[in-house]
Amino acid sequence: MAIELKLIIYISLAVSLSFMQAVSIAAELDQVFVLEEFARTQNDPDHSVTFEVDAPPDVVFRFLTDRVHDYANDATAVEFDHRNSLTPDNLDSGSVRITTMKSNEQLVQRFIHYNPSTSYAYFTDMEASSVDVPLQYSIAYYQLTSIANEKTRLKISVVYKSSSRWLSYFVSRAFNSALENDFEAAVELIETEYR
Repeated sequence: MAIELKLIIYISLAVSLSFMQAVSIAAELDQVFVLEEFARTQNDPDHSVTFEVDAPPDVVFRFLTDRVHDYANDATAVEFDHRNSLTPDNLDSGSVRITTMKSNEQLVQRFIHYNPSTSYAYFTDMEASSVDVPLQYSIAYYQLTSIANEKTRLKISVVYKSSSRWLSYFVSRAFNSALENDFEAAVELIETEYR
């Protein structure tokens, strides 16, 4: 009886360790995939838009990172979780931005790159999000360049994958259109407030 119990405990521990290894390997593969797709935002994005904003880079940067609810269609609130931030209790790589929509659904975005006033990127975690959109994932990369006194060039590059091969064309058109519309609204609001 004692031998059977020891065998059951041993098998149970072995299965648990195998599961933890599999989870660790999956997390590592996910991280590698996200970094590869982040590189693609810089070299071969699915879509890219550029705007010139009549405000300095630090103003544009803070507005875009902190005030999504002011310019994104249907967004009503934004909050941050800095538990995994590289800079404790501050926005940095590892921070999570949670945007609440009018429907009370949430969009969860994990910052994967953060260089204040010049660039940032985030991975939209569709598994953690409750919004119902036909995407498997998206990664957005924002580059801000000072081009004149108190003027910024903002370039946003994205990669994404539709959750349905059949809908990918329509998802692409809708995603690109929403991206452009949201940031046209953001630019207008930034310029109005900055003046």
